[in-house]
Amino acid sequence: TGQPSEGRLAVSTTVGTSGRTSTPWLLLLLLFGPIGWIVLLVIAIAAPDRSERLTVEVPWTTEAHDRLRALRRRRNALWTAAVLSLVALVLLVAAPVAPVAGAARISAQLAAGALVALLVGAVVAALVAEHAIGRATVGVELDASRRWVMLTGVHPAFAAAVRSRPADAPSTYRP
Repeated sequence: TGQPSEGRLAVSTTVGTSGRTSTPWLLLLLLFGPIGWIVLLVIAIAAPDRSERLTVEVPWTTEAHDRLRALRRRRNALWTAAVLSLVALVLLVAAPVAPVAGAARISAQLAAGALVALLVGAVVAALVAEHAIGRATVGVELDASRRWVMLTGVHPAFAAAVRSRPADAPSTYRP
């Protein structure tokens, strides 16, 4: 936010490839039916996760935390509205009804149209909220040489403070 922080946020990411069971194993084992599922379950439990994790801490404010929580709540509510409207639409279309004519048919068509509009609107709004969450979230990546860490989604004032730190400052330097 560019404001003094009240605390720190730990941001983690997987570096390199995961050591867990991979997609080719899953596809191969799925072809063998229930025995494949059992083998996959044993491999998933027995094989330790050998993937490396990179964790960094960045300054974090209550304001940023509250904004991110509000965005996540909005996203969850919109996805819930999309699912509920889809269920209602399926129930409306699949419900066994006697042949109706006139006003009842028109009201059913209007209800279906309204549910479709609600579904499309909720999905579009949820995707916009997902994008806003991505922009409000701090990301961390490690370059191919494994020497440089790149942070994304940080405030420009934080980036400027990090760039201006002395070259010989220890890695635990906190501006």
